Amino acid sequence: MKNKYWAYSYLSIKTLLLNKSILFGFVFNLIVALIVTVYLIIFEPDIQFLASFDTFSKNFSNALGVLNVIIIMIVILLFTSVSAIMQSVFDDRDSKVSEIINTSISGKHYLFGKSLTSFALIVITLLSSLVAITIAIFVFSIFNPYHFGIYSDILKPLLSLIDWNTLLFLIACLGICVLLVLTSILFALSISIKASNIIDAFPVALLVLTPYFLVFGLLIFLPANNSELWLTVATSASFIPILSPLFILILVLLEGFSSVVYLAILIALVYLIILFKGVTNIYSYAFYVNDKLTLIHLLKLSVNKKI
Repeated sequence: MKNKYWAYSYLSIKTLLLNKSILFGFVFNLIVALIVTVYLIIFEPDIQFLASFDTFSKNFSNALGVLNVIIIMIVILLFTSVSAIMQSVFDDRDSKVSEIINTSISGKHYLFGKSLTSFALIVITLLSSLVAITIAIFVFSIFNPYHFGIYSDILKPLLSLIDWNTLLFLIACLGICVLLVLTSILFALSISIKASNIIDAFPVALLVLTPYFLVFGLLIFLPANNSELWLTVATSASFIPILSPLFILILVLLEGFSSVVYLAILIALVYLIILFKGVTNIYSYAFYVNDKLTLIHLLKLSVNKKI
């Protein structure tokens, strides 16, 4: 491959796919899903939400409910991936990768490949979880002790809600989620260089997840029936760096697509490019030293390439 961006990305993703920890992660997810399935089959606990499953409707309360699910999923995926991202950075700094970067590829090539690899890791983790859940659902459908069918009472009503406009809406929301994950990955990479060893990984991971904890706080303390307040907060925060993709998603779920949303997405893409440039500046210095760096140091490096 002549393009160094894709060459390093290919090598990095190939190394990731050969990592046995991905298989162990899938086995763990499958075991957990099957344990839940066996519990449902044997003890038959009441599943209250199925009683009103056919009353699905598009309203403000449901939008907040979907938001809760999406945020929880993203937090779980990021929390499990951030430690792997930081560990890979530690390994690269301690190995000869730093020498290779210094001689064969630049910091931009390294960060581009590392970002794509981190994104691939999150996607693979999500897909392995979905496969494990699908296997568990198949087992549950065979021994289902309840008076409902997985397809007739759950999947079919859901599929009936999806028309062409809904499909386009879901695809657009998926695109915003991709923007959200890429922004979080770059933010994680910028902060992970601050950690000098794996002991520092936990507080750094919490720092990366701060925007999501902020949204959890809003979900807890803001009144769920005050749509105007939610829209005001989401609209304002949609133009704040790092936070913008998350609040754009909130705004879309609450109100749909509008001129404000399109403008916010465009600005979020500009933020993403600036963030990539800033992280490249950070790595041009911090990757080759073992000094203890503060957030102020990282901010200065992102602008000036020096402390």
